[in-house]
Amino acid sequence: MANQAQIAAALLVVSALCLISLPSAAAAGGHHHAGEEFYVEGEVYCEVCRVNFINKLSELMSGAKVRLECHGEGANNITYTVEGETDSQGHFRLKVEGDHEEEECAVTLVKSNRADCDEIPDEGWATMPTSRITLTKNNGFHGDTRQANPLGFLKKEPLAACDELIKELRVDQDDDPDHP
Repeated sequence: MANQAQIAAALLVVSALCLISLPSAAAAGGHHHAGEEFYVEGEVYCEVCRVNFINKLSELMSGAKVRLECHGEGANNITYTVEGETDSQGHFRLKVEGDHEEEECAVTLVKSNRADCDEIPDEGWATMPTSRITLTKNNGFHGDTRQANPLGFLKKEPLAACDELIKELRVDQDDDPDHP
């Protein structure tokens, strides 16, 4: 008889625990978690050699504008957007509200504050450069800060020092119309 009473008590405790954990389990499956915040950080640079990647001659840019956009299904279905500007060290930090697990989010260049370095790359692998960002806690990433890849504007004319850098890096520019 004591075994049946112990089993009934254990079942009661287990049932109570299941009921207590139900609200938090339901909230974890929601699309936008109320109160969730993320920070997206990254850098913007002037690519002074026009080789479309950050290198030792690249210059970090203050005052450059960036935009983070999240898209649902379909390219025109913008579900979230926030803009920001780089600080004096070329660094940006965007505050993002909500969990965006079901969306594709990316940071893009918007506007340069330098007239000599304001071209957004539009050819090769750098066509409309973006840095994709995962903005959910349901994927194994811990913490609330996400790092974006560096994004760069192109300088109108490459610096003279770029020839030496290109030789050092052994970059073949025979196919690049910007480098005679």
